[in-house]
Amino acid sequence: MTANYLTQKDVDDYGYDVLDLAQRAALHATAPALARLDHQNAALRDQLAQERHRGLEQALDSSVPNWRQIDNDPRWREWLLLPYEMSGRPRQQHLNDAIQAADATRVARFFQGFLREAGQPSQGQQPQQAPPAPTGQRMYSRSDITKFSDAYRRGKISEADYRKLEADIHRAVMEGRITNPLMKNVGKAPYG
Repeated sequence: MTANYLTQKDVDDYGYDVLDLAQRAALHATAPALARLDHQNAALRDQLAQERHRGLEQALDSSVPNWRQIDNDPRWREWLLLPYEMSGRPRQQHLNDAIQAADATRVARFFQGFLREAGQPSQGQQPQQAPPAPTGQRMYSRSDITKFSDAYRRGKISEADYRKLEADIHRAVMEGRITNPLMKNVGKAPYG
């Protein structure tokens, strides 16, 4: 509720026209300062959001070192679409809530839950070796895939070349041509 500084006596003594003129003059005089304050507040909100995001990423780097690779995996995206068993809401909504709150512990639990359900080895175990690639076909590592994606985003790979590369990487996933794959049993039907 805003305060009303003008009284009926002011209206009676000076009239609406004079009071309207005074209010417009005051607004004219203060508008630039108010606009500057609004701009500064917006800049501070942006800076705070960037710092929270940076802190969240640093915490994730410590608790889930490969979270960036996981985040680029289409299976992770599909997993996030599934409902969280306690709420029935998609996991993505809960993850978004945790990210918005900059709650690194909750965000890390999503990545760890995905890895656990994917049957990923713990830090101390050796990952399974990928089967040998069919003769003459390219092998990819997760870091190769990330590098290609980054190069595409930076415009160093054309759209057409990236689509061809992307199609080959998808085939490579199904054919076991990915070294250090994110999930075991890629290409097999779930629960079977």
